[in-house]
Amino acid sequence: MRNPTILCCFAVWILAAAPCAAQISAPAQPSREIEVSLELRRAPGWETIDPQSVLRLGDVIRFRFRSASGGHLYVFSVSSAGEGVWLFPRPAQGQMNSVEPRTEYVIPGLNGSFVVGGSPGFDIVYWVVSRVSLDTQIKPQRGTQPSTLRPRCREGPLKARGLCLDDRAGASAVQDIGNLPFEWSDADRQLLSRDLTFRSEDGLSRVTAHNENDGILVYQFRIAHQ
Repeated sequence: MRNPTILCCFAVWILAAAPCAAQISAPAQPSREIEVSLELRRAPGWETIDPQSVLRLGDVIRFRFRSASGGHLYVFSVSSAGEGVWLFPRPAQGQMNSVEPRTEYVIPGLNGSFVVGGSPGFDIVYWVVSRVSLDTQIKPQRGTQPSTLRPRCREGPLKARGLCLDDRAGASAVQDIGNLPFEWSDADRQLLSRDLTFRSEDGLSRVTAHNENDGILVYQFRIAHQ
């Protein structure tokens, strides 16, 4: 039975999170670059879609993720209703959240997925990648106020063809680091978000740090849905 909201679906699919074992052969890339893409299930399989796509109720989706430098991954979500949930690693589940360099991971796993639901708006998925473990330092806070933003289709030929894209969806910097839905005790570590560069091509979003220090990479992925 499908859960009614995208937030609940996240809580379910992350329990089955598992990396794709195959190494990805790719040209050399900056040591602190992340690649993330959004996939939509369409018979007979999965299709990478534009990250700015406005999804529909009942759509089944998943992510692909790869980090050039590896590290430790933490994922948190805030729904359009303002409800927050810690997605990965789940407390008391004993999950391994380390990611190997240049290894592709399917989230929630090769056999996992989650279903789009809930009120129209934007669910924000926060991604944190740290070279060192933050397991004893990072902790979630309560959710935020419900979002009043509603998806709108970008004007142009794609809209005429029935495709709905919203420029506010997809990967982007967190503008207000002080308003994150989680916190950690190590205030000395620099948070890198507004210093990141975001590029998107053929459905693949690349997040690149401007420097090579040990700062924590933080970015958000907005999921627009009607």
